[in-house]
Amino acid sequence: MAESERYEAGRRVLSTMLGEAAAEASSGKMRALHPEFDRLVMEYVMHDLYGRDGLDIKTRLLCTIAALTVLGRPQQLAVHIARALGCGSTRTEIEEVMLQMSAFGGFPATWDALTVLQGQIQGK
Repeated sequence: MAESERYEAGRRVLSTMLGEAAAEASSGKMRALHPEFDRLVMEYVMHDLYGRDGLDIKTRLLCTIAALTVLGRPQQLAVHIARALGCGSTRTEIEEVMLQMSAFGGFPATWDALTVLQGQIQGK
């Protein structure tokens, strides 16, 4: 698959997560940071990773939330909570993933993640 085809396939995955308008806005923010960054995210993260067979997007997003919880990355955690909710994850599912991470990333990381989730839910 050519790079431009991988880019477009990645954009379709992002659109599945966010809807077309929000996907364009998200891609635009990445292009504003650096055009190559947008290309890398669309081709590698969206197409090559999220677009793989074997797990659905919802499950992949819950895995991402687990990793971001343990890593303590609140800004990206907020982004991926919104994506997970948009792909059918429930608040309870997200909370359970975060609570599970208390054993692997510690209570402070879980506390921070639950705080981010609460802010996302209250912001809607």
